[in-house]
Amino acid sequence: MTKDEFVFLINTKKELEFSYKGKNYNLTYDRDDRGQDLIVFGERFQGKKYSSLGEFLNEARIENHFFREMLEIIPRNS
Repeated sequence: MTKDEFVFLINTKKELEFSYKGKNYNLTYDRDDRGQDLIVFGERFQGKKYSSLGEFLNEARIENHFFREMLEIIPRNS
């Protein structure tokens, strides 16, 4: 997956599920108490909430790697 494809996925609020080294990861969406959109990412049922795409790309990790550095491992049609 390219970064542009990923940004489009986030902007259109498409959910994503993929496996890496035998672990299942989910990307979903939620809202905080003020109604602001959140990105939720992590191992299945253990997602961490991020308030923006920038925060997500700067902080989200897959094992010890930043998510943004691992986009190429994510299938385009998960």
